[in-house]
Amino acid sequence: MTPTAGSEPRVALLTDSCCDLPVDFVLESGLEVLHFPYEMDGKQRLDDMGETLSHADFYDEMRAGAQPTTAQIPRPTFLDAFRTHAAAGRPVVYLGFSSGLSSTFDGAFLARQDVLADFPDAEIHLVDTLSASCAEGLIVYEAVKRWHEGWTAADIAEWTERERMRMNGFFTLDQLESLRRGGRIPDAAAAAGAMLDIKPFLTLDANGKLALKRAIRGRKKSVRALADIMEERGQDLASQTIGICHGGCPEDAEMLRTLVTARIDVGDVLMMHTGPVIGAHTGPGMLAVVFWGAAR
Repeated sequence: MTPTAGSEPRVALLTDSCCDLPVDFVLESGLEVLHFPYEMDGKQRLDDMGETLSHADFYDEMRAGAQPTTAQIPRPTFLDAFRTHAAAGRPVVYLGFSSGLSSTFDGAFLARQDVLADFPDAEIHLVDTLSASCAEGLIVYEAVKRWHEGWTAADIAEWTERERMRMNGFFTLDQLESLRRGGRIPDAAAAAGAMLDIKPFLTLDANGKLALKRAIRGRKKSVRALADIMEERGQDLASQTIGICHGGCPEDAEMLRTLVTARIDVGDVLMMHTGPVIGAHTGPGMLAVVFWGAAR
């Protein structure tokens, strides 16, 4: 899946590493990815989608006590990317990580303003996907198809803005410690949740922020709930690619795929790893399902 052979792509399609798409797909498609930085055990790293530090090793280090922290994509990264394409006369579409979870999209907006000051005729479209991880990734995955079909930058941006609310993302966590460390839940709530084997069941709301849908007791029940919600809210599942994403729990991801495909007729399943951007906050054991369906 590549742009027209022997020529530069007519449109530059950009996203960020929070999309958590398989790196083989990224390389094959020609998609341009801007990488989030993070720090773990005092070492500065880039989220390069598992190439230098595998996802399995990242979560093993977390289980061993590592406490990674994340940061925004630096504004100069956006400036360099946008300016390069503007100078070459290529329209740009950037499909970005939810503004409800990070200020990174604001940095992209400011960089666009700076580049337009130098290249006033440049065409630079920024689209807030209002999604994260595999939900963002599945939006980008479908945008890549349209990019390869020759859609204009304006048409890709318009399609994404129109359809992004149909992207459903639901996930469950195996433990609450990372949320507690990040100050997202009180210590007492984390302790009680661990004692009672409570698994939070979360989603992305219309503003691209995390919302607790309900709490479920037990891991197996929370995994079944992911299949249940897709069956309830999915639309035209037989003709679409859905996504299953996990944070260092491949056996649970396979269990979910088996459960989903046994119960529901889906076109295809894209298996993804939750990278450091989200994984630093959700910890090992995050399991998600993403699909197109009823609007948020």
